[in-house]
Amino acid sequence: MSQISQRSLGDLVDAIGSRVTIRLHDPSGGFRDIVGILNSFADGAGKLINSKGKEISFSEREIAIWREVKALPDRAGTGAPYSMRILELEALSDRTWPADKILEIGKWRLRVSDGFTMRANSVLPMGAAPIGEPGVDLESAVKQVIEIYKDHRLTPTFTLPLPIYEDLDNYLASQGWKIKVAAEYLVNEIPKELEVTNSEFDFITGDEPDKNWLAVQSDFKLEKIMRSYPAKYSQIKYMDKTVAIGRIATLGGWSLATRVYVDPDFRGRGIGSLLMRVLMSAAKSDGATKIGLQVDVENGAALALYRSMGFRFHHSYVYRILESEKGK
Repeated sequence: MSQISQRSLGDLVDAIGSRVTIRLHDPSGGFRDIVGILNSFADGAGKLINSKGKEISFSEREIAIWREVKALPDRAGTGAPYSMRILELEALSDRTWPADKILEIGKWRLRVSDGFTMRANSVLPMGAAPIGEPGVDLESAVKQVIEIYKDHRLTPTFTLPLPIYEDLDNYLASQGWKIKVAAEYLVNEIPKELEVTNSEFDFITGDEPDKNWLAVQSDFKLEKIMRSYPAKYSQIKYMDKTVAIGRIATLGGWSLATRVYVDPDFRGRGIGSLLMRVLMSAAKSDGATKIGLQVDVENGAALALYRSMGFRFHHSYVYRILESEKGK
């Protein structure tokens, strides 16, 4: 082991779970470098996961030098590999907006609920790129998806995080699946100090949605899903009228804001930013340090608001549906 590494092979075991760069002797001469999250190292062999989610194996005798890649400050959505960051956020959305039932085709999660929300009634690939590891050939896997959703009288739908599943997205497009919604996943850090007072408006936050909260967007049909995971529900009130609502759920250090809405008659008065500060304050009290949210690409006003608050684009995703099988 070269002194350049300043670490012994024994220390490599302590780096499991960390990002490392390893220079390996190439059998044909020279060297090759591999970089990723060290998954295992034992009995003279190791494995790491690179930025594309691919597992790379190596042996102890191949190692020339190695070092741990120190993490940058914990900014929301940063770190490597990118594919794993995307899947972390998609898992956040999946866990905090749970479907009634989950079926599996390999590492594809087939979510089945009551049909009122696409996220809880769609396939979410969670395996490695380029198609998410369905465990069978792609054509067979998609046919299974169609039959399962037809059996549940639901429109076959995929949630496709991009760019990691771009090949799967292209395949579905070639088979007639249409984009129903295209969205951006935005992230931000929760500020240490949050100003949540406003002389014109009042706010309340509770552990469950009351009738006033549910009535704003007629969310009564979504109540079962929302109550399936602990969350905070905030309302902004003007003279006892609920004029804005939002839901925020926390998982580890992350929180996810959903069902964020401001009455059109009250927009342009700073309520949107006030609501987001109230939601972030609630998530912070639950231990969150970062926040994510999803915005339809056609909602320019919302995108402008969030960007003005420091939210950053992380990745995009689309819902693709097979309209020819709609509701059969």
